[in-house]
Amino acid sequence: MRKLLYVLMIGLVLLTSACSIGSSPDKAVEALFKAALKNDEETYDKIAGGDSKMAGSIDLVAEVVRELGGVDKINFDTVKKKNLLKEVKEDLDDQYENPWEVVMVSRKSEDESKEVMIWIMEKVDGDYLVGDADTEYRENVLK
Repeated sequence: MRKLLYVLMIGLVLLTSACSIGSSPDKAVEALFKAALKNDEETYDKIAGGDSKMAGSIDLVAEVVRELGGVDKINFDTVKKKNLLKEVKEDLDDQYENPWEVVMVSRKSEDESKEVMIWIMEKVDGDYLVGDADTEYRENVLK
């Protein structure tokens, strides 16, 4: 009975972690950052869509997370499409075949005028994967 309970608990943990990796765009970016810090290449590569050119190398992302003070010091905000500049939304619509979302990543104590990281996350087979990442000023992205 005890063995069955352990097996069920392990299965539940694995199922929960598998579902949470790409369940929302902001959670996917957060999971990518956590994977980079842990040097978890399997999770990192899954979220990066197998193309680290878009996300950056695992070591580079881990360094950025450390410079920002760790995952708990970072805001991961999915931006509503209605809040994007018209030309940004149109450009992303033209660029991506799959549904996409914009995640703005910044230090929690960051000044509004500072640069932020912009992550374009594509929804592919139910998971959010990295389409692109860059740094930008808020006013160049938001209305």
